[in-house]
Amino acid sequence: MKVACSIYVLTCLSFAFGSLAGITLALAVATDAWLFTKEMVPTIVPNTTHVIQVLTELRSGLWRVCTINILNGTHPDLCLGIDYNQQGSGRGDGARTSMSIVGAYRISTPCPVVALILGFTAIIFHVTGTIRRNSKTLVAGVLYILSGLVLAVGIILFISAINDEVGHTTTKNFPFSYRYGWSFFIAGLSFIALELAAVVCVTIFLRRHSKMSDMIQIIPGLEEKIDTAYEKTEQKCPGQEDHRMLYMG
Repeated sequence: MKVACSIYVLTCLSFAFGSLAGITLALAVATDAWLFTKEMVPTIVPNTTHVIQVLTELRSGLWRVCTINILNGTHPDLCLGIDYNQQGSGRGDGARTSMSIVGAYRISTPCPVVALILGFTAIIFHVTGTIRRNSKTLVAGVLYILSGLVLAVGIILFISAINDEVGHTTTKNFPFSYRYGWSFFIAGLSFIALELAAVVCVTIFLRRHSKMSDMIQIIPGLEEKIDTAYEKTEQKCPGQEDHRMLYMG
């Protein structure tokens, strides 16, 4: 009863972590609050040739970039999709720092998308393995781990791209600042949830398949190794009782 109860608790925890990972990762990929930037941009005053410096704030995600509160709200916010067909980062084309950063971190976008696919595949195996009580639970744990690792690579590439572009623009005389948004932080939360779900799934599998007979069905060649070890034992101790059944549980 104690073991069954502990497996029940672990199952609830695994579903909680898996659901948290799936929801947060889906939100991170779908929303556009990964990065917030502020930059002074020269703007021509309408109907004149006078140029003024306008503080422009942008929020950007994996799929689009949006302006925020231009000229204290006197201009409507505008959202533009990120062009993934364009080559280069725009660094040498006179682009502002904010747009150069957007062009640079496009290389990291495939990683969260692949992580999302792996994460939902893991959830499917997780549910199936829990219902049928078979090795799909272990497969789900492996997929959770892979999803977390791919997501971690994407986050590292995202941060590296931003740091490279900011370091490249330090010699410019345009004030610039940036901060990470909530989409970025829930992606980090998703990574933690993915790894916790993986640990719990593997633990559940090991609890359910703790006997040697279960391991023989899972690990190829294990039965032959046990037979070999048994034969060697019989040769050394011919009068000893058969321990093979003890190994088999």
